[in-house]
Amino acid sequence: MSEALLQYVKDRQLLLILDNCEHLLQGCAELARSLLQSARAAKLIASSREPLRIAGETTYAVPALPQSEAERLFVERARAAKPDFRLNGAAAAVAGVCRRLDGIPLAIELAAARVRTLPVEAIAARLDDRFRLLTGGDRTALPRQQTLRALIDWSYELLSEDERAVFQRLAVFAGGWTMEAAEAVCSSGDVEKAAVLDHLSGLVDKSLVVMDADAMRYRLLETVREYALERLEESGAGDDARTRHLHYCAAFAEKARPELTGPRQGEWLARLDIERENLLAAHAWCERAPNGPELGLQLVYLLRPYWLNRGLLGLGKRLTVDALMRTGAQARNFARCRALSVAGQFCYFRGEHEEAQRYLEESLAIGRELGDRGRVAAALQPLGMAHLSRGDLATARRYLEEALALAAELNEPREIAAASNQLGQLLRVEGDLDRAEALYNRMLELSRQLGDRDTTAIGLLNLAMVAISRGRAEEARRMLLDVLAIMDETGSKPAGQSLLEVCAGFAALRKEWIQSARFYGAAEAYSAQTGIRRDAGDAAFLEPLISAARKALSSELFTAGLLGYDAASAEARVWLS
Repeated sequence: MSEALLQYVKDRQLLLILDNCEHLLQGCAELARSLLQSARAAKLIASSREPLRIAGETTYAVPALPQSEAERLFVERARAAKPDFRLNGAAAAVAGVCRRLDGIPLAIELAAARVRTLPVEAIAARLDDRFRLLTGGDRTALPRQQTLRALIDWSYELLSEDERAVFQRLAVFAGGWTMEAAEAVCSSGDVEKAAVLDHLSGLVDKSLVVMDADAMRYRLLETVREYALERLEESGAGDDARTRHLHYCAAFAEKARPELTGPRQGEWLARLDIERENLLAAHAWCERAPNGPELGLQLVYLLRPYWLNRGLLGLGKRLTVDALMRTGAQARNFARCRALSVAGQFCYFRGEHEEAQRYLEESLAIGRELGDRGRVAAALQPLGMAHLSRGDLATARRYLEEALALAAELNEPREIAAASNQLGQLLRVEGDLDRAEALYNRMLELSRQLGDRDTTAIGLLNLAMVAISRGRAEEARRMLLDVLAIMDETGSKPAGQSLLEVCAGFAALRKEWIQSARFYGAAEAYSAQTGIRRDAGDAAFLEPLISAARKALSSELFTAGLLGYDAASAEARVWLS
């Protein structure tokens, strides 16, 4: 048969098509090579879930349908199933179905066929159980094309036992992974770490794993991940894989923490952005993992600067409180002491000062019980600020002065910088700008030595407020431009919000009342979004200036022209320049 075929094509100019080669890969590869050698003028197209790997082969990965085409396909198939189907108000639901089905044509066709008995919104709601929902395809089609499960079964059955184990374990990742992460999580049992690369490469070749070559990351389509999760649970290896994933995430966060206050801050914040879904999955698994309570307390401490920088205070607080409330996390030890301090800081930044005091006072008490002066100093700083925000200046002074003295005894530059800044805030509330400015300058010098860009921005903002209060406009302008440059590196949401507030005060000082109102309105709107509230020192600077702007403008003018955060930041850049 093959000899006759080769003889037939020998002198012909042809386009030959081999379809579904994956189940007979070796045979198809040999046939393709022989055909191309015999018929020099022939071209060959082979469809397969993995390459044939013969000389001259060029692979083209067939992409998922673009969103617009996926939605069009859904509507066409829905009308074929139910001729009177109309989108009406279901356009958003159709878009959501197509997105969650990853643009896979068969999955979309099967979902669209369900409109005979279910509204689109109900189909969308049932996609968590998509393999039961998406059945009943064309009876004349091949079995693997009649249900979504059979479609993926077809590829899964081609895998070796080790490839199946790796495929299943990859399902614990949320939002993708790196090769390093895959090696850490998937090398267990019979799968050695050195073999994970080959197995992952095989899964990419078999179109079960998607690779983003530019970012050097991998991911599973949501539909494929749901299938892999089912297989993982059937294997009984789910708990082990999730625990390995938790340990990997904890180690990654440990590595990231010192970088979040150093010169590579922007780079590491971006890396944490990419891993956010994995970190949230790790937090959730602490509820069931061996040693989960301790790892949960560790994670919330390590990631505090990240949640704060990204303006995700509500999420950071919820995760921290969950970790503190978890069974097994109540021992009065170092880990709980740190996590209590984190919870108190989130509450303080959100303006929840009474709740902040409760967490911080417990943290302070545990720190004193342990004789850990570092933890005592760390709790005293936000605790003093919480008292300051509640108007108790005497207690605030006592705590903040003790914090600064302890930081100096420990010779910890970072803690000295933080305590100097907090005491400066108290002095600014009291109107002692000279001593406040000296402390801010001390803090700025230390933060620059440490390469801590976020803390440097805070120091510049505080010094700019002092300069504005003293009428030194040009000095303030230069400082605020420096803050903008830091924001470009780190994307700090608290610094961005504070910059708009300072610009509002600066514009009021220059009697640019409408500009002041625009910056102030944008800052207030962003504060409502992030939950970040002004501290007492910043309020002492801003409130008199905004009061003057309100008096200078009608209420209609003061609230007109409200800007979003990004637009206001761009306007501030132009205005300062």
